[in-house]
Amino acid sequence: MLIPSGEPRLRTNKPEASGVDRLEMCISALDDLPSDLQEKVVVNDLEIRRKGPTYAIETLNQLRAFNSRDTFTLILGSDAASKFDQWYRAEAIRKVANILVVTRPGTAESSSSFEEISINALDISATQIREAFANKKSVAEIISPAVLTYIKEHKLYGSK
Repeated sequence: MLIPSGEPRLRTNKPEASGVDRLEMCISALDDLPSDLQEKVVVNDLEIRRKGPTYAIETLNQLRAFNSRDTFTLILGSDAASKFDQWYRAEAIRKVANILVVTRPGTAESSSSFEEISINALDISATQIREAFANKKSVAEIISPAVLTYIKEHKLYGSK
């Protein structure tokens, strides 16, 4: 399940894309995946529908209410994992979900206390993508074509 955040609490700058935009970009990204992968991923708007800052523990508790027998794994990038102890009710999250960290290619393994995996992913961050747009550099090689179309159509991140 892919759940774009509503209003991230630890974000230093206000997001340049609204929650609805992030939701639509997630849905668009699925369009570019092979059909066998599309069938395995569900995009959920649970956090987007909430008003105010969104907290992972509240999302997990909502999901557990409807899926009480399921085991949850919260998948984080190494950048998010490095700030995990600053998350609202971090210890409570550890009690209700396994945490798996995906390390960014080309970087050393982080020193988090969580299980880590390395996948064949692009060595790019959302910050780098926003900076590329700001500097009028091409991002066609690093993001999904459907997402790029959405960004341009909605003039996000300074695109034209």
